[in-house]
Amino acid sequence: MEKYLFIMSKGFEKAGGATRAMQFAAIAAEMGKPVEIFLIDDAIHWAQIGMAEGIRSSTGEHMKELLEKIIARRTPIHVCKACADKRLVAEDELVEGAFISAGSTLVEMMVSPEYKVFTF
Repeated sequence: MEKYLFIMSKGFEKAGGATRAMQFAAIAAEMGKPVEIFLIDDAIHWAQIGMAEGIRSSTGEHMKELLEKIIARRTPIHVCKACADKRLVAEDELVEGAFISAGSTLVEMMVSPEYKVFTF
């Protein structure tokens, strides 16, 4: 079965776009699709506990609610190790289901025929 990989790089400065990307990942997960999320650059902050509070898209979707749907579906949330290290974010600061992953893991997923890749 094909897996869906959502690569997100948008942080607080583009919170609306980040929320929209999380919405699409949540919809796919709720449809029963095997979804994985890989957060890079400033998007890693979405995996930090409490950081999604109060964030909404221009059409009203709440980042926190979408993240809760993703977590409830046990969707793996990869957090780029180099990105987390640069921003001094440790694994124990992350939401349930989120974990630190190396860049090589992302590349392996991107080139694997098992994954359909979406970037935001």
